[in-house]
Amino acid sequence: MYWTAISDKGLAREKNEDALLANSATGLFAVADGMGGHLAGEIASKLALKVLQEELGVQSYVDPLPALMAATEQANRQVYSLAVEKEEYGGMGTTLTACLIQGPTLYWTHVGDSRGYLVRDGKISQFTRDHSLVWDYVREGRITPEEAETHPYRNVLSRALGTEPTVLADTGKMPLQTGDLLVICTDGLTLHLADAEILELVTEGTLVSQANKLLDLVLERGGKDNVTCILIQIDDA
Repeated sequence: MYWTAISDKGLAREKNEDALLANSATGLFAVADGMGGHLAGEIASKLALKVLQEELGVQSYVDPLPALMAATEQANRQVYSLAVEKEEYGGMGTTLTACLIQGPTLYWTHVGDSRGYLVRDGKISQFTRDHSLVWDYVREGRITPEEAETHPYRNVLSRALGTEPTVLADTGKMPLQTGDLLVICTDGLTLHLADAEILELVTEGTLVSQANKLLDLVLERGGKDNVTCILIQIDDA
């Protein structure tokens, strides 16, 4: 596989509270978008990915999905414990979208509103679902997907990692094909770019040029949030 990544604080934020993890040797890739008070979001996102790397970075698995789920739960416990122990970190948390590629199979775990996409045969599909108030409304039929894109509460999470003693993560697996492209990103990207625009920008050129084009367009449109994106090309599934 081939991969590249970009992370930028954007044009409106003072610091970057996103974090990313990319380890092609173990097939572990993840993004996290932290939230909380002063420095707390940055602490939460980095700690979550540190735990994930420690739990999954040096082993192979007969069944990777339970291991990925256990690592997510361990990350939640450590972020939550630190938030309880230190007053200045109270209420901190993070999104987490993590992919573990083992042979021809993708295993994933997800909490929050960062996203995972699969680009295959000229089409893009989101394999995660947003844990946000407005997308809960969409699933309940209360608003349309179009209304969700501009809703004033679109950034309010309904689920996050580290905010409660336990976490309910979405998990899954799917077969990969040669030529597949995975896009793992925080909502700083999808705040400014529609799925069809992401697809158009990752269709041509090298992975590095694709990532740079994504970032350039986000910044051109205001860069209102931190933005992080990992692109992973499957060359032999």
